[in-house]
Amino acid sequence: MKRLIILVCLVIILAGALYSRPVPAVPASITAGQVSLPLGRPPVLPWPSAGQAAIGAQSYGLLASQGADTPVPIASTAKVITALAVLQKKPITPGGQGPVITLSQADVDLFNKYYLNNGSVSEVQSGEQITEYQALEALLLPSANNLADTLATWAFGSVDNYVTYANGMVKAMGLNQTSVGDATGFDDNTLSTAKDMVKLALAAASNPTIAAIAAQPSATLPVAGTVENLNFLLGQDGVIGLKTGNTDKAGGCYLFAAKRPVAGHQITLVGAILGDSNLTDAIHQADSIIKASDDGFQPVKMINEGQVIGKYRAPWGATADIKAEKQLSLLSWKDQAIKISSSTQSIKAPAKAGAAIGTLTATAGRQSAAVRLVLADNLAGPSLSWRIFHR
Repeated sequence: MKRLIILVCLVIILAGALYSRPVPAVPASITAGQVSLPLGRPPVLPWPSAGQAAIGAQSYGLLASQGADTPVPIASTAKVITALAVLQKKPITPGGQGPVITLSQADVDLFNKYYLNNGSVSEVQSGEQITEYQALEALLLPSANNLADTLATWAFGSVDNYVTYANGMVKAMGLNQTSVGDATGFDDNTLSTAKDMVKLALAAASNPTIAAIAAQPSATLPVAGTVENLNFLLGQDGVIGLKTGNTDKAGGCYLFAAKRPVAGHQITLVGAILGDSNLTDAIHQADSIIKASDDGFQPVKMINEGQVIGKYRAPWGATADIKAEKQLSLLSWKDQAIKISSSTQSIKAPAKAGAAIGTLTATAGRQSAAVRLVLADNLAGPSLSWRIFHR
């Protein structure tokens, strides 16, 4: 009898030890992976017959391009590089004017130099005080070559120092086909491609100071008075900027940004036209491209709200579905591949329906959307016998 009692006690102790072992976490099994969706083909855009062109959009990156991907002169669109570099070196608080710059006879000499060579200028005087913001207005609206050199010298000590800095900056931005030779683009020795200029336009449209100035139809400067924005497409078809340019060698160059309502979404489209026959043609061509690009976007619904996309299968036989808490959709450029990826966690049972267990993400280019994944059912824990005998 005593032996029996001892044996029972040992069995109870062993069973307790076996029962008290941790229950293994249950991994998720996801069935929604990379998908192939019938997105169709983007529209054939009305590209210019000469030169090269490209478009992109914020959160999408480069979308389409045409023409040789060979560096060419970019004329006064180079001044967007100047503005970005100056603002990197001398940042302006949003809504502020920045430091005051006192102009000298050297700045008047720059005005005379470009004026006599039929370059775009903004009138200045020796002793004039102008804020950094006002100088950037002169740079970007009437495309003043003299203020480009003034700003470069003020911020970097010399135009040569600016050129060194700007070349490092554009390479850091991934503009690998771009080389900066001056602050103005007037001498045709600053080169780029339409694809690189789309990257530049995306950076400029995201810079609050540049975006605000490029959206102004005009500005009032201390000596020059009222100066007009040379971008005559501003305010039409959603155009909010960015920069015009033309020289005999560069032809018509136009860097643009436009906000477009597409299928309930607000798209910031950007683009570049280089080497068109003249500036007027480049701007009109850009308008046609902007309007035609709307048809390149398509709303795509990948996952419905509540759709089951996976399952937990416990080794003791219990199961629970995994569902998307909300609809997963995004606005895609039609020929961009859409990938669906998941991030889930193994869970301990028992677990209640509605518990958050991860996310499901759809990605197209640089754009992404995500929804939370939750348990659709309760996941039951193991039985007493399973805990003792099945591990």
